[in-house]
Order: sequence, then structure tokens, then C-alpha cells
Amino acid sequence: MKSPFFAVLILTGIFTIAPAFSQTAADEDGLQQGNIGFWEVVTSNGRFIARLDKIASASQHEYFIDGAVKVYEVTVETDGGQTGRFYYIESAAESSSLSTGSATLNRLKDVANKVSDKAGTGDIETIVTKHYPDTTHAKTSEYRVKTKAAIDQIYEHIRRVWAEEKGRGDGNRLVIRNG
Repeated sequence: MKSPFFAVLILTGIFTIAPAFSQTAADEDGLQQGNIGFWEVVTSNGRFIARLDKIASASQHEYFIDGAVKVYEVTVETDGGQTGRFYYIESAAESSSLSTGSATLNRLKDVANKVSDKAGTGDIETIVTKHYPDTTHAKTSEYRVKTKAAIDQIYEHIRRVWAEEKGRGDGNRLVIRNG
């Protein structure tokens, strides 16, 4: 009589542990296989996926807002009217050589993240920020990332998958939850 009980116990353990292993692999940052014919980016706050044959353009650019904030951005437009916008925001003080401004900014970010965590809104450095109605972008999916390196990584990925390989290569899914 002990055999069926132990078999059920072992099977329960396997079915409980197996999803944990597959979830860990799926959560890792980097290139993944993805769906054939599609380009996908997974960030800490969302996903963007588009058919490769519907991507109309991809651009990487940077600009200042009111002389105080520098924005690094990658924009992917599709024939269907949907645009993916990935950006990293850097304060002018952050890129300054003055250590006082940088130290103050870092302290403010730490305090803002603590408040944000308590409010349940997540990491302040990945929250898309808008000021309605000035920054309303119809048919635009926006993703804010934590580092400029992630912006470079997204652009290089779309350029390779879409412009060079034309969807014939591997690794058409990029996961950057930590960047």
C-alpha cells in the first residue's frame, strides 16, 4: 500500500519543482529563441513583440528635454501603426563631472525608490513617466530601462534580427529585465 502513496508524493514533487526550473531559465536576461517571424523585447515592466515583416523602421537617437534631462531612445515603428519606444533617462547632473550633483541625485533616487517600493509602484528608474496631455502618444508602447547599455543592446538586437538576418537567424527574443 505504500507504493501508490510514495509514487504520488514523488510525482507531486516533480511537478512542483519542474516549473521552478523552467521559470528560472525563462527569466534569465539575454538572447532567446522566441517565435519565428517575430521580434520581441522583454523588459522589467513589459513586452513588445512585432512581426518582422511589419517593422517599417528602427532608430536610435538621443536628445535633451529642457536642458535638464538627456534621453537615449530606440524607436521601432510598424506598418500596423504601433510604435515601440524604449528609453533611458539621465539627468544632466548625472553626466556632470561635479560629484556633489551626482551624489545628491543618487540620494534622491534612493529615497524615491524607497517611497515607490512602499507605494507598490515598482522601481522608479523603470516607470514610464508622462505628463498628460503633453506626452500622450497614441499607439505607442513605452518601456523605460535602467541603463544606457540596455538601449544600445536593444538597437543592436533589432538591427541584427530585422536588417541583417531578416528573421532567418536565431535569438530573435531579447530579455533585459535587469538593465
